[in-house]
Amino acid sequence: VYYNSAGEMFMAREVQPGDHYSIEALNPVHSEALASAVLAASGERDERYSEILAAHTALPAGIESEVYTLAVNLTQGLTNPYDKAAAIQSWLRNNCVYDLSPAYPDRSRDFVSQFVLDGKSGYCSYFASAMTVMCRIAGLPARYVEGYAIDAGEDVIVTGENAHAWTEV
Repeated sequence: VYYNSAGEMFMAREVQPGDHYSIEALNPVHSEALASAVLAASGERDERYSEILAAHTALPAGIESEVYTLAVNLTQGLTNPYDKAAAIQSWLRNNCVYDLSPAYPDRSRDFVSQFVLDGKSGYCSYFASAMTVMCRIAGLPARYVEGYAIDAGEDVIVTGENAHAWTEV
């Protein structure tokens, strides 16, 4: 198992029966603690920030103007990155429904635009895609991530049932 410079974990070979891995990660579960950590770090200088900003604020073509308007309106007047991301997350939680069997997306239309503006029903990849795009519109570096979600502190066999997608902001 190895990590790249973007913090992603990879394996150089196929998983074999009997393979065991142990991973330790910081996972703040209290929003107040996370907000405090973000705000405390906001004054720190990061020599890679301009590189991160350029790589993680690019947007694909085809996003409808109403998505831009929504993201800007949701974050208007907010002064720190945490509050902006939280406002977008809150809107998605309050206006969209988690559904493992959503309607099939229309291929002639941008996926995120369709989810945010019309469908408002989907699973983790729908929410993560929307969160990533809307954060980027708001000027926040964000990336879409796929991996596995498991309960901390448990020994588990990870399968496709643990597959998950999320946004890192």
